[in-house]
Amino acid sequence: MLNYLVLFLFAISIVGCVEIENRPNFKDWQKENLSQSLIGLEPRLDSLVVKSDILNIDTIYRSMTGPYSSFTLVDLSDIKEKVIWLTGYQCKVFNAKNDQQILDDYLCHNNLNYGEPDSYPWDIKTLGSEKRIFTLTAGQTRIALPTGTGIPIYTPNNLAFFSQALNHNTFPINMDTYQEITIFFYSNKHAPNEMKALYPQTPFVTTQIGGPEGGFNSPTSDLYSPVLICGIDSNSSCHISYPPNAKYNPYADDYGRTYTGHWKLSKNDEVWTTNITNMLNLTENAIAMAAGSHMHPYAEKLELWDLSKNQKLHELGASNYQNKIGLSTIEYTSKLNISLKKNHQYALRSYYNCSDSTTGHTGMANMCLYIQE
Repeated sequence: MLNYLVLFLFAISIVGCVEIENRPNFKDWQKENLSQSLIGLEPRLDSLVVKSDILNIDTIYRSMTGPYSSFTLVDLSDIKEKVIWLTGYQCKVFNAKNDQQILDDYLCHNNLNYGEPDSYPWDIKTLGSEKRIFTLTAGQTRIALPTGTGIPIYTPNNLAFFSQALNHNTFPINMDTYQEITIFFYSNKHAPNEMKALYPQTPFVTTQIGGPEGGFNSPTSDLYSPVLICGIDSNSSCHISYPPNAKYNPYADDYGRTYTGHWKLSKNDEVWTTNITNMLNLTENAIAMAAGSHMHPYAEKLELWDLSKNQKLHELGASNYQNKIGLSTIEYTSKLNISLKKNHQYALRSYYNCSDSTTGHTGMANMCLYIQE
């Protein structure tokens, strides 16, 4: 029996977080500070490789429960130019004892984040405290942005990544692992002419865990203590945190309702729908050019909907292994041309079907959209 559970987060007019200062958008900053054409220089794609801390796997670790390293610096100080263009990201997992690559079964996730985003010379449109750029996970270990596009990075501020291990199937075990990430980029001087700037925005499915009935911010006469927590999930759970001064916080509304981005899977079909209009934070019409996702085992697909037109805009599928727990593939696409209207309402709809009687499986679903500046 399909357990169709719908949570519509009814949009409010105030979106996004409080701006720390009045900074220009990237396009305006680019016009004033970057050369648009450098005759005679051939495009040259560079890469940078960094290893995580050691993560010891000594038992079964379900999604979001494994050992993790919350901060690994990606030092950009050797790059002489102040701006580079990220074009791709890759993560591999290795056995630390012999430096041999192992299956991505042991990769829970790896997140690349902006460094010191509040001190960028231009405004970063990405929401969340950590300003996530890329997420890789089992089933999706490499992302390449569309040709001729990139995410501009201010090199004096460096980058950082979060890494967490996973183990659904192997026991007994005692293995030291590490994650090796590769960043692919153009320095501005060696970038193709007329690069299109993208920014990442990662809306996600939420489920209600407390407070009165009703949709997000739906008025109610029930009295509940105001919730001040900007993020219910733990530090290791891959949630996108929001600062205390955020005008919009997807984990709590004004009427005492609380939400989480991770939930316990039941042993049947589950469909969750979340209004993500505020998470997109569209201040103007925009184009989404690529999309990836982070989902857990037993996920089937994740859909992006335009609620104003009652139209499905895109779908990312997930394939599960037949002989073990885990996702073999999560769909990623770099050939999108999705028109996003600032006055429309949008939603994510996730589909799970957990066939395992083992307890402790959790669901989550986010869609990282790469949107043209």
